[in-house]
Amino acid sequence: MKIALVLAAVPLLAACATTPAAAPVSPRAAPLVDYHQHLISSAFAPIVKSSERDGAALVRELDAAGIEQAVVLSVGYSFADERKELTDPDRRTREENDWTSAEVAKNARRLIGFCSANPLRPVALEELERCLGLPGMTGIKVHLGNAGITLRDPAHLARMQELFALAQRRRAPVLIHMRARGGTNYGAEDAHILLDKIVPQAPGIDIVVAHLGASGPGYSPQHDEVMAVFGAAAERNDPRMANLYFDVSSNVTDEITPADAALVAQRIRQVGPTRILYGSDLNAPGGSIGKGWEIFRTKVPLTPEELQQIVNNRPPLAR
Repeated sequence: MKIALVLAAVPLLAACATTPAAAPVSPRAAPLVDYHQHLISSAFAPIVKSSERDGAALVRELDAAGIEQAVVLSVGYSFADERKELTDPDRRTREENDWTSAEVAKNARRLIGFCSANPLRPVALEELERCLGLPGMTGIKVHLGNAGITLRDPAHLARMQELFALAQRRRAPVLIHMRARGGTNYGAEDAHILLDKIVPQAPGIDIVVAHLGASGPGYSPQHDEVMAVFGAAAERNDPRMANLYFDVSSNVTDEITPADAALVAQRIRQVGPTRILYGSDLNAPGGSIGKGWEIFRTKVPLTPEELQQIVNNRPPLAR
């Protein structure tokens, strides 16, 4: 009986020996998610002097770039920028959030919606609460420069603390464009304020700092001053960095110098590639989402492993 069992096992062993190993999984050529995108409604098109871009158009661009999903940031906040002198800005903000939700809902498997409003408007928190109940709208976009907010103003800081407390209560991730209007009086101090005064209001949500701490296009000394604060916090394992991420939307252009590209790589390594989210923004470097990624991939001196980490990053906000 024992001999028969051994003989019966021989063909099985031979089959195992000749079966080829499973082929290795090929690395992705493009990011899973574009974390910083916008649509252009008929109401917003005249403001940005561009043609309309609905959800279906964005999905076609994602397909061309080989990207699965995109975070769509409502531009509702833009209508309440007092410099535009638009009538009934709160109504326009609501309508833009509604339109964005409808476009996201039509493409629910591909698009993730973020609400927006100018935080200084009296009804802003009410609008964000309402918008977070709309189909497909899961997060909040805050644009300090457009709103004329500076974290150094106690009243503005208090309002932002209220907003982040709302986000914490609703478990809504926040993407924040931190740079103050015109870049005036903005830098390392503001990064410290965010860590000291705002992050503690929302310890349980993902917070994305847009444009590597400042704005786009490009990477400047102001960007680096802000990112140096976050880099140092990450290196000392500051617990306030636990849920912080940084998008690189439009910071790396074809014109970036090797020195600035090296600085970008340095700050990415400081905060850690797991915290870096690729975004291309409305006007992607090179003129398309795919070209923007190619520019980032080839210009920033990161290792293939670091780039693949960025490609695969998918924090809770995009799951």
